Amino acid sequence: MAPKIVRDGTSGQRAVLHNWCGTRGWAGKIPNSEFLIPNSHLYTYSVNDLLSPPLARWDGLHLVLDLGLVERHLNELLSAREDLRDLALEGEGDGLAAEATVVWRGVPARVGLEVAEIRLRHRHIGFRMRKIRALGGLPVPRTAVELALTSLNSSVLSVFSGHGIVVVDLRRWLPEELMLEVLTVQGTTRSLHLWFGPGSLANLPGQGPRLLPAETETD
Repeated sequence: MAPKIVRDGTSGQRAVLHNWCGTRGWAGKIPNSEFLIPNSHLYTYSVNDLLSPPLARWDGLHLVLDLGLVERHLNELLSAREDLRDLALEGEGDGLAAEATVVWRGVPARVGLEVAEIRLRHRHIGFRMRKIRALGGLPVPRTAVELALTSLNSSVLSVFSGHGIVVVDLRRWLPEELMLEVLTVQGTTRSLHLWFGPGSLANLPGQGPRLLPAETETD
């Protein structure tokens, strides 16, 4: 059955993606998205997508990330910041246990939290923050972490206050020709296992969508 795509005329360039993480997951707004999609398992298709096959496609993929290397690269990216540093990662259950030094109003504090329900949809990655701790394990209000993330004023970061949900816009790094989604995540001590769903690469990055041959007129 073809997916039902509804243009959201009331929200401009914002859209609601329902059932992001399945029946037990969360539903969140995906910034700068054009469509209102009632079911996250349905894709948006254009006429060209239906009539022209992609350059490459796959049925699924199991990817294992080395958390030590991920940790190092993320800390290199954070090295220019003064309000967030010394990130440490460890696989735990269906997600990650993350710990970092957060500077809030000039006061540094070591903060740990569990990041779960990690999903990738439409070139946005989303997750839920839970089990937030600081100062040797004391519970920290989730609102404080939400405010700290919001204060970063990042153009690629969206924080949904009150729900502990964070969405990161990856369109700067993932080309529009790529259809990629993460279905399941499982963490071990120093590794993160990601199971990707079926996906495709419509064309070489930067070439745009594949077009049907132009009609020619004959005399």
